Amino acid sequence: SSGINAEYGRTDMGGNTLSVPIDHAKKTGVLSLQAKKLEKFPDDIFELRRNLRTLDLSHNKLDELPDDIGCLQMLRTLKLEDNKLGVLPKPIGNLGKLEALHLSGNPLMDWPTQIHRCTNLKHLDLSRCRISEVPDSINCLKKLDYLCLSNNRIHTIPEGLCELKLVEIDLNQNEIAVIPSAFTKNTSLRVLRLDYNSITCAGIPNEILADTTISTLSLEGNPLDVRKFHEMDGYDKYNERYAATKRKCD
Repeated sequence: SSGINAEYGRTDMGGNTLSVPIDHAKKTGVLSLQAKKLEKFPDDIFELRRNLRTLDLSHNKLDELPDDIGCLQMLRTLKLEDNKLGVLPKPIGNLGKLEALHLSGNPLMDWPTQIHRCTNLKHLDLSRCRISEVPDSINCLKKLDYLCLSNNRIHTIPEGLCELKLVEIDLNQNEIAVIPSAFTKNTSLRVLRLDYNSITCAGIPNEILADTTISTLSLEGNPLDVRKFHEMDGYDKYNERYAATKRKCD
């Protein structure tokens, strides 16, 4: 038994038939193949190159993507979390309409600079990817408003990241000791998550509290003297922004 179903014909690596989801995706533009034990990117997906907007291949065993992925020109959301991808192919940068890229839980190690040509990206998740360095050239991604880099090995927040108009940044569970004062350049930033890093009061410039738009600065699990933090210049201003946001939520 090869796992081929006479009625559907096509199979993927795990013997799962793809005809039904592929045919459905022709109508909807959405293809979900999560947790199908896929070890290889299914070629049948390229039948959808003219209308596929959302592709979910999360929770599989993919260790590479084909160069042809750059042909999926209509793609807006690509979910690849929890696979085995070590590198991304260069043509992924041809996905000019891509707005959301989920790569959490892949052993990338190095920052995937190939994605810098995806200039319409708004949502990028590279959490749990063993990344130790974020390049300044991240500032190419001008439309990015949400960035998740939690659970990596990052020591330093680069200037280029501070220049982006991000609304929320998640850097929880890294090795960061200093919050750069360059965040004052970003007048869109509302949420900065830095739980479980190595930040002390000395690593928090006063202007981060006094002169930014940050209304949620999350610092749980840092070696921080909380009393000193509350006494820092600018803390009252930060607390006003925090309280105002909380009132809106309530």
